[in-house]
Amino acid sequence: MKFKLPITIAAILAFGGGMASYILAGNRGHAASLEEHDHGAETEAPKGPHGGHLLAEAGFGLELAVVAEDGKTGFRAWFTQDGRAVAPAAVKLAVELRRPDGTVEHHAFAPEAEFARSADEVAEPHSFTVTVVAEQGGRTHRWTYDSPELQARLTPEAAQRAGVVVATAGPAEVRETLSVYGRVMLNGNRVARAVPRFGGIVREARKSFGDPVQAGETVAVVEANQSLATLEVKAPIAGVIVDRDVNSGETVGDGVALYTIADLSDVWVDLNVPKRDQARVRVGQTAVIHADDGGPDATGVISWISPVSSPEAQTLIARIVLPNPERRWRPGLYVKAEITLRDGTVAVAVAESAIQTLDPFTVVFSQHGDVYQARPLALGRRGGGLVEVLGGLRAGERYVIENSFLLKAELGKAGAEHVD
Repeated sequence: MKFKLPITIAAILAFGGGMASYILAGNRGHAASLEEHDHGAETEAPKGPHGGHLLAEAGFGLELAVVAEDGKTGFRAWFTQDGRAVAPAAVKLAVELRRPDGTVEHHAFAPEAEFARSADEVAEPHSFTVTVVAEQGGRTHRWTYDSPELQARLTPEAAQRAGVVVATAGPAEVRETLSVYGRVMLNGNRVARAVPRFGGIVREARKSFGDPVQAGETVAVVEANQSLATLEVKAPIAGVIVDRDVNSGETVGDGVALYTIADLSDVWVDLNVPKRDQARVRVGQTAVIHADDGGPDATGVISWISPVSSPEAQTLIARIVLPNPERRWRPGLYVKAEITLRDGTVAVAVAESAIQTLDPFTVVFSQHGDVYQARPLALGRRGGGLVEVLGGLRAGERYVIENSFLLKAELGKAGAEHVD
């Protein structure tokens, strides 16, 4: 598959009051009837019956087409002599491709029943200068033609007026993160209840909701039902009263909790991980936690992941134990967090702002003098405004980092023809 969309931007782009206007003119690859031996670049490329470039000279004809089959794209060639088909085995064919970045590819061909097929795949984009050399019947025929695709041409002055800015792709630190939401919870390992040994009448209830207590401090006095003895109920841990279920004069039963006490020196932050991301979240990953109170962020480490998901929300709990010495992180508070999934140096990275979509490709526009070429990319991790490039662009190449959407818009205005 390929897009046939060569473009020359013939007029300088002008911005005024936030408006830009473009004047486009065609600039297509060419091949025509050529003289013997070295024929040079031509002006127009007639199409053959298979939709490829039709090349002809001294009665010998060659049609060269890019064909997608079984998920792979390669060249096919058909041959004629004086209008009659020539067996592929009778022709020795070689094709050289020179891409805008200077990369040169050589394609050899093997004969099949009715055509010759290139041994290697032709990678996207199909934008190059093509040199064809065919040997048949003791004669050598050579053609050269341009086959631009997803390409725009822009003078330096026009690029400056349009605000088109370029940068160099290269190694970078990329931190891939996942944004999730969660809630601050009581640390369940630091919660205890003040319980009388025997049921009876509550003679004193000394603490209120939110009061601090010390370990061993008396929080209530109960008169036992059987012995009528007065029993002191003590706080089992130091902390804050977070629940009170007692009043003076009430009768309480055996084992009934009068107060719930929580140590708030640290808290749980339970993060809700969506189903689609659960396989990427692991114990030991760090997360930056944001609150809406204007205070500083906090950083913690995931120490536990729930073995079951919520059946209603289809989320998984990833838990962080967060120090809370100033009691800023109050249980019940909703938070947002950025979980670091992976980080490290990648060989090639580009700015996320440079990425554009030209269905079905994700591209950046590389710069080669006045030529801006859309380059389909294979992408990896993302984070911190950068994207890892796994294929499609090399370190050291220049690409459009700002206002690449203008180039995409002009390709759309010209009207893309998607050809199989």
